[in-house]
Amino acid sequence: MMSRRALPLVDTHFHVFDHGGATPSARYRPAYAAGLDDWRATLGGQGDLYGVVVQTSFLGTDNSALLAALRARPERLRGVAVVDPSVTDMQLETLQLAGVRGIRLNLYGDPDWQRIASAPWRALFRRIDALGWHVELHTHNGDGGMVLARLDAALGDAGTPVVLDHFGRPGTAGLADAVFEVATAVRACRPVWVKLSAPYRLPAPHHWPALARAWREIVGAERLLWGSDWPWTNHEAPVRLDECRTLAAWQARDDAALSEALRWRNAAALYGFALEVPEA
Repeated sequence: MMSRRALPLVDTHFHVFDHGGATPSARYRPAYAAGLDDWRATLGGQGDLYGVVVQTSFLGTDNSALLAALRARPERLRGVAVVDPSVTDMQLETLQLAGVRGIRLNLYGDPDWQRIASAPWRALFRRIDALGWHVELHTHNGDGGMVLARLDAALGDAGTPVVLDHFGRPGTAGLADAVFEVATAVRACRPVWVKLSAPYRLPAPHHWPALARAWREIVGAERLLWGSDWPWTNHEAPVRLDECRTLAAWQARDDAALSEALRWRNAAALYGFALEVPEA
């Protein structure tokens, strides 16, 4: 039997940043740097590692650290950037050539995320769709249903895929949270993907297996993604690595096809990785 360390593993959600880097209005400012070598040293023992660098919230629309990382390992990395409607076509092309395949929406402070219904944001979404990118949602716990419904309306007839961060961030209602019902409706219009990542950011972290099973029923096993959320900003602790291993191995003993889909196959489809899988 082939060792799991020889098989591909795509971490679809990790961050890179320099020491002290943050926007003036950042809610969190880490007192350390997070680089590619650190990420590989921490996660590399779990498989033949590929990754998706996701622009962290406290860097705003300054994607320079993300671009530097993608250019350092173009065959191994893809990216999800943060932009706003002022982004130029040339800047989008630069991101595309570097390996960016989506944008992340993180509009805390905008009441009910009203701005995404405005003309400038709708125009941006059309440009994103034309590139073949997806839109990734990062919300407060319990806001996912409301935000997903607003985003779906703003995307209109375009079939732009949507990716939900961190189990869709359900609130204290758990499996009764509105995000599950909204996602069920939205997936009739567009692909909906869900990242099984960062359970420690949820109101009931230990309930994540039930949430994972619910998402499998709603979006299908082929739309689930695994992400480490490294370096676990504002939740840094040694136990995080064990949690990552547990998430990546979810149902691996009972469902080999699901394990393969979660560890690399789904990510290859969404982000466009050309993965070499060793013969068994």
